[in-house]
Amino acid sequence: MDKRYRIFNWTVFGFVCYMAALPVFARAMRFLLPQIWRCSYLRMTGQPCPFCGTTGDLARLWHGNFDFRNPVTPLLAMFLLSELVWRSVLLLRRRLPARLMWWDLGAHILLLSLLLGAYLCVWFAARP
Repeated sequence: MDKRYRIFNWTVFGFVCYMAALPVFARAMRFLLPQIWRCSYLRMTGQPCPFCGTTGDLARLWHGNFDFRNPVTPLLAMFLLSELVWRSVLLLRRRLPARLMWWDLGAHILLLSLLLGAYLCVWFAARP
């Protein structure tokens, strides 16, 4: 169980690093594949999806600009930062209690559900 949890931690750590670097990847992808690297929902419906503006907001955050298009982006940024710190601490430890894995999994399911719920609440409230 300890080995699987360590693999899980490395996977989540890699995903968080990808999310933090997404603005860099997005700029390159918009240059290389401009038709593909656009919001499919926006392209098909003409309406922004719940996550529209998040990548640009993360890019502005990297430059110290706190003018967000999506009001949930600060929550996402705090989640990513805390996740990066938490996973770093877990990966630096040699042994972890078995109970920690289940507590960690439950806490993150709850936090991700709340974050997704915040995105959906803001999206439904902003719709005409």
